[in-house]
Amino acid sequence: MKPCLVDVNVWLALLVRQHEHHARASHWFDALPASGARLCRFVQLALIRLLANRSLMRDHAIAVSAGWDLVAKLLEDERVEFLPEPPGLDDVMPTLLRYRAPTAQLVSDSYLASFAIASGLSLVTLDQGFRQFRGVDVTIL
Repeated sequence: MKPCLVDVNVWLALLVRQHEHHARASHWFDALPASGARLCRFVQLALIRLLANRSLMRDHAIAVSAGWDLVAKLLEDERVEFLPEPPGLDDVMPTLLRYRAPTAQLVSDSYLASFAIASGLSLVTLDQGFRQFRGVDVTIL
């Protein structure tokens, strides 16, 4: 299995047992080999932000510091590695921003798709919208 960059929606589903896609994300994660998943700073911060969001998490929201600790614990798992921005990212991203009029969501998705392409990784997500980006090897859970 090729190493993959993991979208925030998959990490959130994995970490939140009440999430509607928790079982799907857990099944995928359990099958990963060592060093099979990559976490970038952009996704790390988005995950911490979402875990602390009371509108989304309701009674399960946690403090930002607890979110940081949870992600740090995730990075201790042999299947997960932190990945800094790859060289060439700035060359790829402008090409993906030209497909459609960018909305706020498309800008974020373009970044992750560009990151995956520049890193030579597949992208694992729950978001069907990533199929629009040519050149990215995407797996939709």
